[in-house]
Amino acid sequence: MPVQFLQSFMRQKWEDLLLLHWPVREEIVRDTLPDDLRVDLFQGQAWLSVVGFKLSGLRISPFRWIPWPAFWEINLRTYVKDRHGNKGIWFYSLDSSDLFAVAGARMLYGLNYNYAKTEGIWEGHQISFLSGRKFPHQQANAKFRAVLPSVKKKDKTKSSGLDIFLLERYRFWSQRKFSDTSVSAEVKHVAYDAITIEDMEYEGELFKSQGIEEPEKNPVLGHYCRGFDVQATAPSWLFSIAGHANQR
Repeated sequence: MPVQFLQSFMRQKWEDLLLLHWPVREEIVRDTLPDDLRVDLFQGQAWLSVVGFKLSGLRISPFRWIPWPAFWEINLRTYVKDRHGNKGIWFYSLDSSDLFAVAGARMLYGLNYNYAKTEGIWEGHQISFLSGRKFPHQQANAKFRAVLPSVKKKDKTKSSGLDIFLLERYRFWSQRKFSDTSVSAEVKHVAYDAITIEDMEYEGELFKSQGIEEPEKNPVLGHYCRGFDVQATAPSWLFSIAGHANQR
């Protein structure tokens, strides 16, 4: 199996991304991670984020000719690094209204996808996300929203240290069932062209469903990005089958 095939295994587009962020104590995150991952800190602080977006244009090798309908996705994530210093994301949960995407992501990558009713709604300058998990997954509802400020195009790009820490992540880890170690895959896309959000709210059970206390306050920082094309590598077990180096 050619390595080029594995490196461009999946293509998709992320649209209307809303990211809400909370700082938390390191031990809150550390106790929830696989043993081979470490908490990635920004100035001594761990972070948790709720992210909503629309996923469209999904194409998976070798069946890229099969069209895939767009769907809304909501996830809860944190920021980690491995023993080699590679940095990326650990997904606690990913909720999607596409049952086949849920099954495929669980099977291929071992990601904790849940079948849910998810939707994104635009009302003027406000974008809202709603999610409610369906059987057989653990019940967890969520709703969050943000009002986008009026900004000029030249004001959009954010490049502070914290913005880069939270946004520019090009690897994710997951842990397959009956495995003691995590595996990772890489994602490739242009840098975020994001704006900072100040008017935002969240309520739900995404944190609680992972054994983490729900935030008592609204997020301290938010970002919105119109979107970009994304390419992801194949799951690491396919690299192993093909005889290529593991992508961890």
